[in-house]
Amino acid sequence: MAEIFSHRSRRPGKAGKLAGLAFVAVVFLTGAARAFDTVILDAGHGDHDRGASIGYVYEKHLCLDTARRVERLLKQAGLKVVLTRSTDEFITLQNRADMGNSRRNAIFVSIHYNYSRGGSGHGVETFYHFEKSYLLAAYIQAYLLKSTGLANRGVKHASYFVIRKTTRNPAVLVECGFVSNSAERQKMMDGAFRAKIAEGIAQGIVGYKRSR
Repeated sequence: MAEIFSHRSRRPGKAGKLAGLAFVAVVFLTGAARAFDTVILDAGHGDHDRGASIGYVYEKHLCLDTARRVERLLKQAGLKVVLTRSTDEFITLQNRADMGNSRRNAIFVSIHYNYSRGGSGHGVETFYHFEKSYLLAAYIQAYLLKSTGLANRGVKHASYFVIRKTTRNPAVLVECGFVSNSAERQKMMDGAFRAKIAEGIAQGIVGYKRSR
């Protein structure tokens, strides 16, 4: 689950799995992405900050494992990758944003898993703050839906610290399913399913790059 933010301007939609294709269509109609050669991957939480957790399932571990999987896929696609953390360590929000601003020709993707009280929350969603980041969010959301088959919670504007303070480059925050949802938690505990999540994120990034 991501850090505290000030608002969400759009509520989750009720669209099904086909919504991913609609996102792709919208993306192609709204213009080209800017060139970049480096992806800064931000695995949420770390060390004493477990993030969302149920039993021994900690968001911080899921985030890092997913980020490493995305890293491998992006490197295979010829992109440079920087991890804000590569071990179970605590990185401040400001330091994460500083890394997001540290390179030219880059994008910033923060990876999280979600939580809701009562366990009723389900699905994936991708957040952006600045308009220049919308296309990146739309591509990742579309391919994540296609890869995982999880419910579509939409592409939303939000004020999470790391995407609000990353001003130099396009920046998004991805919520890859709900730790608090028993069915989704069971899936995300399977490495093969986390591989699908990573594939969706990586394919979205590559698709965004190719759209320019």
